Amino acid sequence: MPSDGSYPYADGVEIVSAVLDGQLARTDATELLRRPLDSAAHLHLRHAEVVRLGELIEQAPSIERARALTELTAVAAEFLGSEARGRALGQGAARLLDLKAPETALTLLDEARELLAGDGLLALEAGKLRLRALCDLDRRADFERDLPAFLAEAERHGSGADLCMVLYDRAQLAARSGDTVSALTSAREARRIRAAVAAQDSGYVRSPASFAHQHGMIARQGGRFEEAFGALEDMRSLALAAGQEPAAAWALSELGITWDLFGDARRAAELLERAATEAERIGRRVWADHWRHRTPDQPRYGDDEESASWHRASSIMLTAPDRAADAVPLLRAAIATARDAHQPDLEADARNQLAAALQQCGRPEQAQLALRAAIATTRRSGDLLRELRYVTNLARHLMFEDDVEDAQQEIAAALELGERLRADAAAVELSQNVAITLARAYDTAILIAAAVHKVGLGAADAAYADLARRQPEALLEMGQRARAATMTEALRVGQIVERHADAAPALVPAMLELRTAEAAVQLAAARSGNLAPALSARDRSAARLTAVAGAAGVSLTVGSEPVPAAELAAALRPDEVLVDLLTVPEGVVVTCLTPAGRSGVELVLWPEEDRRGMLLRLKRAYRERLGAHPDDLAETRLLLRSALADLDTALLDAVRDTVRRVSPDPPRRMLVSPENELFHLPYWRLSDRLDGCVVSILPTPGALPLLRARRRDGRRPWVSVGDPSGTLRHAGLDLSPALDYRPCPPETGALLSTLPGAGRVHFACHGSFDEDNSQLSGLEVLPAPDPAADPLAAPPDDGSGAPGRFTVAQISGRLHLPHCALVVLSACTSGLPRLHPASEFTGLPGAFLMSGTRNVVASLWPASDAAAALLMRAFYAALDDDPSAAPSAAPSAAPSAAPSAAPSAAPSAALAAARRRLAGTSRAEAAELLGTGELPPFDPPFAETVFTDCFQHYGVD
Repeated sequence: MPSDGSYPYADGVEIVSAVLDGQLARTDATELLRRPLDSAAHLHLRHAEVVRLGELIEQAPSIERARALTELTAVAAEFLGSEARGRALGQGAARLLDLKAPETALTLLDEARELLAGDGLLALEAGKLRLRALCDLDRRADFERDLPAFLAEAERHGSGADLCMVLYDRAQLAARSGDTVSALTSAREARRIRAAVAAQDSGYVRSPASFAHQHGMIARQGGRFEEAFGALEDMRSLALAAGQEPAAAWALSELGITWDLFGDARRAAELLERAATEAERIGRRVWADHWRHRTPDQPRYGDDEESASWHRASSIMLTAPDRAADAVPLLRAAIATARDAHQPDLEADARNQLAAALQQCGRPEQAQLALRAAIATTRRSGDLLRELRYVTNLARHLMFEDDVEDAQQEIAAALELGERLRADAAAVELSQNVAITLARAYDTAILIAAAVHKVGLGAADAAYADLARRQPEALLEMGQRARAATMTEALRVGQIVERHADAAPALVPAMLELRTAEAAVQLAAARSGNLAPALSARDRSAARLTAVAGAAGVSLTVGSEPVPAAELAAALRPDEVLVDLLTVPEGVVVTCLTPAGRSGVELVLWPEEDRRGMLLRLKRAYRERLGAHPDDLAETRLLLRSALADLDTALLDAVRDTVRRVSPDPPRRMLVSPENELFHLPYWRLSDRLDGCVVSILPTPGALPLLRARRRDGRRPWVSVGDPSGTLRHAGLDLSPALDYRPCPPETGALLSTLPGAGRVHFACHGSFDEDNSQLSGLEVLPAPDPAADPLAAPPDDGSGAPGRFTVAQISGRLHLPHCALVVLSACTSGLPRLHPASEFTGLPGAFLMSGTRNVVASLWPASDAAAALLMRAFYAALDDDPSAAPSAAPSAAPSAAPSAAPSAAPSAALAAARRRLAGTSRAEAAELLGTGELPPFDPPFAETVFTDCFQHYGVD
């Protein structure tokens, strides 16, 4: 201070800077800032200083600095009026909210609101910030108390920007509270209002892509999966349109994570890799590493250390679980970070990973506590899909710790939740993907039930022994729930539609329209395309079918409820047994049921990795045997025999023993319902182990009574479809001319118009199985004029002259076979279904069964053209009791009259007879019928299983 006692003007910015630099005490600074201002010029200078201090507040790097700046700026603004002080406090509160200090911000805002009461827009801004602070503090009751007044004021001022931001916060707060219904309502309304905010008013408003992201996350959390996919796809489109490349990459990652939560690892990996590629291109290498599950050797410049702890820990657990001890502290840090950031999904994921790490470190008690904490986190936030996964993890943990009773209680709760989620997923594709996550819960329940049965049968405790005796029935029901649920529902809907089709003919086209829409959704999902248009079309088709059914007074309400074991037993004929094969990660559960209701269970230890290895081994052995050079015949035969012998040891011998134990009298027919990869195995080998028992395949045990209830006369025109390529030398010999099959042009349009009137259909052509997209598996036909015009067709020719394809999607979506008793697919790999984690039976046999036929004959591997021709001749000879069609007879020159008699043999028995006949056909007989001596150098030439066991029967005869 000058010695004369005057007060020179004090620069406010310099004073505040001196305090922040530790060169001036706060009390001295306050005194200096409150010195009177002697002129208008000084007031003008102070106003400029306050503006500059406001800019410093917005750049404050820490809570302490922001608070100090705000308090001192408010003092400096005292001479400028209450609104200036209130504005400074509001600026400070906004910065403190950004710095995650909502409690401090709320204190400032309470003071600011009083100061700004005279300025409606500034008061509105303070009210918005106060609601944001309440949201960050999870004070939902206070938020809802203050909200109506704010909304009224915002509407009075016409402030759409403020409205949508507050509704965004309301949605966040409701979602964190587990009220996803209210959260979704707010998120939808917030997006609607945000879309109407003018560009000039959107400077302080989150981007439309951010609103779509929030909508998608809440919908996923609440189990509204169609809505989640639509919102996340909108997020990507909005981000790309706005040039927001990071947000566009993030949207791809969230789509991938959603598929991963469903359990569809292939789609998840594809989308996450695309997201990582985009992230890498724009310099977001930490994101790319995380999405690729990589752990960088050293943290990179600019990495967020808090998020890096989660990235590094999850990468360790995925790629180097032996280093689980290193992941534990990282995961604890990630949990704390996620909790502080109000990110319950990340907190739950980190707790689940922590449980896995602790288990790996040999600390099971702590692992259980971590899992229970993960479940509690998901329940607080209403994250249903995560809850299902983590309760399943807990049940498995308890089971392997021998706490079976608690494990059963936990898994029962998981199954109830999962079934509710599956029922809420309208589209078949999304229902199937919920079923992937649900399948793991059923795997756990099935393993527990099998263990209880095995251990409890001899228990001294009568109640426990009785529980063990009931497990086979429970397993048969769980097996139906665990797989092919959409097939069961489709069969039930088809049954109702056919029952009322005469009185309400519009039902059939409406049903096919819905199936077409469902197939389009599955194709879009398989291509990782935009699901929103396909889901909308599906919803419209479903509404149309419901309206048509309602007008006819028909209820199409069906579910995937399992058929009780007693009804399954009643659907069996006296000489049949049903064998259900359920896969769990540790092995295969074999359940056998007789018509008398006797049942038995066997748990076969055959781990999933070994099962998949067996499939690859068999596939390679069949391929090498069929394509072997004469010099390699002996070796390839030996390799195939060795693989099949190992299959017998691993599974088929146990199936045989279970059947013998349950059915003392050898059955004449076995109906086998495999699951997942077990569909690809050759079950005719069981015939040789059970006194020539005939074998048929069912997509699920519940299909037995539904298919058996179908009435198919099979006596309408029989239709044959030939080889459009002209490369199958012997395909024309499949059918005896005496059978009078009427040829149909191998064109998709002709097939769709001709086959609905057929009683039987025989395809003799090339077949293809698409492992990546089984909806595009199919039978070779002539190319369509414009394949791109058909969304269910295989992709258009790339100019190489590729043939057309009659696809699974076209068959299941557009074909109705009300009279067809039998479809024979004399084509390569025509019987393979999709290896789907939820064991949905998607392939050519499933498509034809869904379309209405009662029986399908199809192949498991590439078929020998010559052997297939001889097998088919013998098959139809046995089926129709026509000696002229037998391999040893010459073909008849003149066709008979149109077929009018019903078959004299069941298709399954006819195929069994054909196998035996093929195995016994001499080299001379084969050469005479085929018109060639180019045969395998053996006599008989086609006695090996690679020829006799290629074709299987699907259905119930």
